[in-house]
Amino acid sequence: MDTYTAVELAQAAIKANNKRLVDAVLKIKAERAQSGAAEKPLAERPLVAVTCSTGWESYAIVEELTKTRKFRVRALYRTPGTQAAERLESFLAETESECPGLLTLHPGVDMTSAEKLTEAFTDCDGVVLYCTANEAKAGKITNHGDDPVGGRIAFMKQVSSAMVALKANPSVQQVITLVFPPDKVTGIADEYPTIPWWIDQRHRFSDLMRAQSINVTCLHRPAYYYAMHRVDYTNTKQQRGESAMAQTMITEDNLSGINDPDIMINWVDVRDVGKWCGTCFEYPQVFLNQTFSIASAAMTGNEAVAIAERTNKHGTTFKYQQFPMEMMKKYTEKTPEVVYPIRYAEWYGKGGNAYDFASNDDLADLERIHPRWTFEAKLESWGITDIKPAKK
Repeated sequence: MDTYTAVELAQAAIKANNKRLVDAVLKIKAERAQSGAAEKPLAERPLVAVTCSTGWESYAIVEELTKTRKFRVRALYRTPGTQAAERLESFLAETESECPGLLTLHPGVDMTSAEKLTEAFTDCDGVVLYCTANEAKAGKITNHGDDPVGGRIAFMKQVSSAMVALKANPSVQQVITLVFPPDKVTGIADEYPTIPWWIDQRHRFSDLMRAQSINVTCLHRPAYYYAMHRVDYTNTKQQRGESAMAQTMITEDNLSGINDPDIMINWVDVRDVGKWCGTCFEYPQVFLNQTFSIASAAMTGNEAVAIAERTNKHGTTFKYQQFPMEMMKKYTEKTPEVVYPIRYAEWYGKGGNAYDFASNDDLADLERIHPRWTFEAKLESWGITDIKPAKK
């Protein structure tokens, strides 16, 4: 089978599965609206633990779960006193003033410690489990992009510890794992790119846990976040890394990316990940042991530029600036930071796995439950719509 046929068949299956799950949610939602069930007292609301809560994505999940007021949320993280931990503490103070007891913070959680995780998962009904091939201590990340041996060990230590902790806490009825888009071609198409080792690792661990009788909802989301060089939930120039790529911001005549400008990419905003985690926990009878794919948008680099220009209030122009791949490959000899995006782009962008959603119209079923956080809204939140052209 040729690659594109394999991708098209996989895309059709993803969309059909999503429609089935969304239809089931809307049916239950309508039944609940008719019954008029009262809001549960705080002590009776499900308790959900979120691992790595100082991280970009997990912090957004903590915020979105808390905002629903349908769950008690326990934010787990390793190191207090960091800038990211202070952000959590500020959100806790805000939440306490409105709904005391809804959110609790649990620092000192080492993801490789079965003992620490067992304690952290005590009395929980659900867990958002974020495992990574990287290691972080006091906000400093050890990147294993060019070290598959060390990365696999780091990853499997987390998975093994989590499985011990979950087995020790039978109160946990549902675990949500956050995973890259599914591999649509390996072993199916005649030709396909080599899957990066850390993506393969992430793909496998949900099924590994299911084989141990752990109820897992596997949430596939894109690895491309809106303008990956800005950190969500801030409106500052906080950076995600030290490389030139990580420090490149959207400015006049510059909207950068790693892929070819005309390649369709699925993008996601972390708050949409948080919203869907809430839906999966709210409707476990639909999502338990299911695999579900989400995205916030489907667009090319050129389309992203067009959106930036259309939404700008001052007629400022933007241009797609592609990072030179050959130069980045050489840069990997100095730092492993750019290994991940290069390998992912090679695997994803060569037609090997492509996107799950070919256009924004394909995301219509998801919007029946959650209006997507659009790129237009993201640009406005970052202040890109207010960038004025430089005086010539």
